[in-house]
Amino acid sequence: MKKVVLVVIVIAVAIWYFDISRRMTESSIRASYQAQIEALQRFDAKPLCDALDDSYQATVTARGSARAPSAKDKAGACADLTRTLRRMKTLSERTGGLLEPDYDYEIKSIELADDRKTATVEIASVMRIGDMTLARSRSVDHLIRRLGRIRSVSSEETVWAYRPE
Repeated sequence: MKKVVLVVIVIAVAIWYFDISRRMTESSIRASYQAQIEALQRFDAKPLCDALDDSYQATVTARGSARAPSAKDKAGACADLTRTLRRMKTLSERTGGLLEPDYDYEIKSIELADDRKTATVEIASVMRIGDMTLARSRSVDHLIRRLGRIRSVSSEETVWAYRPE
């Protein structure tokens, strides 16, 4: 009897690990992006870096710049993100919150694979300070879900940065 119970437990864990824990829904994807925005507003890079898969690769194209598109892996993206959020936090603290960034995003489309284990998401976002737009971006993210957490495996992003006048 103990062996039967053990086999049932092993089968249940295997089903959860290989199937259920890897499925996504549109609402789980939206919740994941909302959690990322909340982390940005707290200047907390850790959850944002945790949302990147170890195999993460990104291509970033800056419009209005002569620079060629840049490629980043997880380590490079996390280093840039940590440095940027640290600077934004310092700016906000030194101005008593007067120069605190505001982020807006819109999920343009979510395409879930038939097995719901991968998704492609198109996002448009804007970063403002007050009523001044600092940057806009459009990105296409490729997502997976592992151990119940949604992670980005790759991203193609176009960024438009503006200079204050």
